[in-house]
Amino acid sequence: MDGEAAYTLGEVRRLAGLPESFIATLVELGVLEPLDGQRFSHQDLVVLRTARALRDAEVPARKVVQALRNVKAGLASTHLASVRLRARGGAIEASAGPRRFDALSGQMLLPFDDAAAGAGVQALGRPAAAVAQALAAALAAEAHDDAAAEAAYRRALEQDAACALAYVNLGALLSEAGRHEEALSLYDQALVWCEASPLVHYNRAIALEDTGQPRQAAAAYERALQLDARLADAHYNLGLLLERLGDAQGSLRHFSAYRRLAPP
Repeated sequence: MDGEAAYTLGEVRRLAGLPESFIATLVELGVLEPLDGQRFSHQDLVVLRTARALRDAEVPARKVVQALRNVKAGLASTHLASVRLRARGGAIEASAGPRRFDALSGQMLLPFDDAAAGAGVQALGRPAAAVAQALAAALAAEAHDDAAAEAAYRRALEQDAACALAYVNLGALLSEAGRHEEALSLYDQALVWCEASPLVHYNRAIALEDTGQPRQAAAAYERALQLDARLADAHYNLGLLLERLGDAQGSLRHFSAYRRLAPP
């Protein structure tokens, strides 16, 4: 991890939007190997964001963990962050260079699968395809080049001002770099186009906390939970925030919700 940015467990939990228990499971199983079991690299954060994207695609947590374990076991010196994972029907597709395979079964995907995927991209139309290409470039760049990733996310937003994923990931990238005011400004812009996205409100709440606006942050967490009451980490963060603001009853309510929702 020498030369790489290091994050605590609490920091990667907030930036990836995953419960600490889920991250701890990946560490326990050897999927992630943080320094001293406590300091995570930027590449680890990329892996966790991939896991979050799979969870957002409604892939069960146990399948996400198994897919990451399988892919990790098949790697030599390459970091797991270099492998692209995406939900595809009931499967999780993994891409590593020219290889494409099912991350759960290990079965290689045949060339006609690639042709079908290519046809699907063409069917999106030119603007949507450009957005998809920009997002793919951004995700690939995040492991080694923050500036390139930022530029790619901004290209995606130029093509589609309502691309919630670009706002969420770019905002997180800015926050990691300590550019909290810029992240907050980006999320404010996102509300014009993506007000119905719970993750936009969730990440905006984190940015509000980072800029010293706890009460506004609490309101943003509440809005995220109005849109998706299953956001376990929003309950957890809001519980902590309300505790600091002196609302013990509200804090207890959200901690209880977090315990019900967080995976074991």
